[in-house]
Amino acid sequence: MHDTETLSGFIEHWRDHAPAIPDLDPLTTTAIRQSLGYLPLKLPFEIPHKAMLSEAENLRDFFVYHRAGGHHQGWRSLCLHGISSVHTENHDRYGFADRDYAGYGYTDISRFCPVSKEFFRDVFGYDRYDRVRFMLLEPGGYILPHEDVDYKQLGPVNIALSNPEGCVFAMEDWGIVPFVGGTANMIAVGHRHAVYNNSQQDRYHIIVHGARGKRWKDYIAASYRAMAGLDV
Repeated sequence: MHDTETLSGFIEHWRDHAPAIPDLDPLTTTAIRQSLGYLPLKLPFEIPHKAMLSEAENLRDFFVYHRAGGHHQGWRSLCLHGISSVHTENHDRYGFADRDYAGYGYTDISRFCPVSKEFFRDVFGYDRYDRVRFMLLEPGGYILPHEDVDYKQLGPVNIALSNPEGCVFAMEDWGIVPFVGGTANMIAVGHRHAVYNNSQQDRYHIIVHGARGKRWKDYIAASYRAMAGLDV
């Protein structure tokens, strides 16, 4: 079976799937993270996605192909925070035993992204950042069905700076992850997932890895309650 047939079949299979939202009692961050494939985030601040999108677009020529040896197409990345702007994988992929030795920090491109840098430094509320990556999926580009880790719990935050009509993020057992520009989802990347940008426009997201600050316990609880319809 061709790659594109595998991709299309996966997306169509999960397109109309309505996930069952578990009834969690007691409601804890651990229970939420272990029970969901994705969580649309209800945050008490606005994401300046249009300005951040402009910063990413201005650097388009500097994006490098992400996981270029795989079977994905048109998937590119650039790190705002990481080992360097072009080291887009986790530190162990480059032979570093731990994150401290790898030397994560704001990269050379951050000087060209003042809005994005200020947002993560002063607003987003993580105690520590590992990789913060602009992710570009070109028109017609795709990310084949895969899982990134061998455990299924919510992890990185995926922020949509843009999400053209026709660009779909599908997840096994959970259906289509809801993305529009300016929204964010926590993603359990241990669930098999795939993306297809069936549009004529670039799709820009940001993926955030790191250690959440104390405020995130409340953000996650509020987001679950909204997803489960408990605040209606």
